[in-house]
Amino acid sequence: MPASWTLEPPWQVAAPRDAAPKGPWWKHFQDPTLDQLQQRALQQNATLAAAQARWQQARALLAAAEAGQWPGLSLGVRTVRQRISANRPLTSYSGTNFATVQNDYIPGLSASYELDLAGRVAQTVRSAQASAEQVRADLANTQLLMSADLATAYINLRSLDSELQVIGRSIELQRKALAFVTARKELGATSGLEVAQQQALLDNTLTQVDILRRQRAQFEHAIATLVGEAAPSFALAAAPSAHALPQILQVPQIPLGLPSALLERRPDVAAAERAMAVANAQWGLAQAAFFPSVMLTSTLGAESRLVDRLFDVPSLVWSVGMSATQVLFDGGRLHSTNRPRARRTRRRRPTIGG
Repeated sequence: MPASWTLEPPWQVAAPRDAAPKGPWWKHFQDPTLDQLQQRALQQNATLAAAQARWQQARALLAAAEAGQWPGLSLGVRTVRQRISANRPLTSYSGTNFATVQNDYIPGLSASYELDLAGRVAQTVRSAQASAEQVRADLANTQLLMSADLATAYINLRSLDSELQVIGRSIELQRKALAFVTARKELGATSGLEVAQQQALLDNTLTQVDILRRQRAQFEHAIATLVGEAAPSFALAAAPSAHALPQILQVPQIPLGLPSALLERRPDVAAAERAMAVANAQWGLAQAAFFPSVMLTSTLGAESRLVDRLFDVPSLVWSVGMSATQVLFDGGRLHSTNRPRARRTRRRRPTIGG
């Protein structure tokens, strides 16, 4: 390796392009059976279904995080029948307390809003958004790997079908040769050694058939698993000899391009980049915990011991306030949370040759 390496133009800053449409790329093989298997796998594959469920969960968590940017409204109704103690503290020394039993009706509307002065809510939304994008990239990667594994297993199975057909024709010829050599031996034109050699050749070929059939069964079971069906109840008929081999050899033309462009389209690379964004947002949350949390609250309602006077003006109650919370001592918990990363690193994209 050289002692130093210098990037030469042209070059560009790497950026994920995993959202570029990939489409049903397996259709380029022009095999109807493969097309049907791919559609069944997209609908029934258990791993893909789990990835889709994780994507829906990430979207729900993102919606919950975005809801923190808006005020919260809640409606509450409380109805209590209670006995008030006669020995309760006096509100006026000129009066006397009595024990009473009475109703208390309190309907109220409450509103609250957090002033995001330290950016805690914004960092939470940013983390949830990056996490959702990472899960979406993982879903695309899962679908891409599943489709590729299915296509690979199917092509290998069809290759074995072609090989089995070739060996089947060889067995027919070898059996005819064995019958010919046996007839010559019976006529005394040859020895039993040639018969034994021909029989051994036929036995070896039959053994190859058993090995290839076991290999085909393994690929067939793999295809059954990918399409979401039980292996014992799944069967894929052998391809007719007329078009088995030509279909396998019909490889689609791949357009020319740079390896760097292919890396930008890979969902797993994009998922790693979004994982870094999640880590940055989590670090921002750890920093926001050092600052006060400010909450605006308000309440509007009514309170009365009689239902028919519940909505009278004297029954009106309301409150408006603000609360601020600042951690003074926590035994070093916040500093320990932030200690693994002394300073925030900016998200930098690597440069790639082009």
